Amino acid sequence: MKVFVAVTIALAAFFASETEASKKYVKLLPNGGNVPNVPAIGHTDGTGDEDATNAFGDAFAEADYAWTKGLCEADSDGDGQTNGQELGDPCCTWTVGGTPLWSSGVSNPGDASSTSDSSLWANACGSSTSETPETTGSTTETSDSTSESTTAPADSSTEHESGSESTPADSEQTSASSSTNSTSSGHASSSTTSAEKCASDLASTRARALRASN
Repeated sequence: MKVFVAVTIALAAFFASETEASKKYVKLLPNGGNVPNVPAIGHTDGTGDEDATNAFGDAFAEADYAWTKGLCEADSDGDGQTNGQELGDPCCTWTVGGTPLWSSGVSNPGDASSTSDSSLWANACGSSTSETPETTGSTTETSDSTSESTTAPADSSTEHESGSESTPADSEQTSASSSTNSTSSGHASSSTTSAEKCASDLASTRARALRASN
């Protein structure tokens, strides 16, 4: 009888210690004590009365009983939702003593049949605006290309106008040169004619003088 009583007391003490341990661990997890009807989310029985742990409980132990980013981003029960999404910390930013993004609608990360409504974290981490810089960069490159295309014809037009303006000046210079040459030729011809006339007059005067002397 005494042995039976001793065993009963030992078992009671053991379960009490397990329960206390479960309560301690609950505080180390976001919404650790808010999962409906599951006071011990790391145990297979969900109550902590048995020491057997589920996949989430094993992962929690491997993380040295800490809510790490790796544990948060993992999907321990393989239901398609991360542990953080199921416990109200989809962005994995919760720390001990903090307040999760939500406390109602959480699910058990150690039970694949227990899941949360995905709308709870649809816009929680700002993923909808993460691609905006790429779009902006693409728009900037397009604008630069357009500017280069617009500038090129303008340069060509300027060169064309410059070439067109130089043509009249060249023509005027050529005309001036031709006029100068023509004037010079005219002066030369006039000088030659005057000299020939003077020589002819002198010859005639000498001839008359000779006839008079005879």
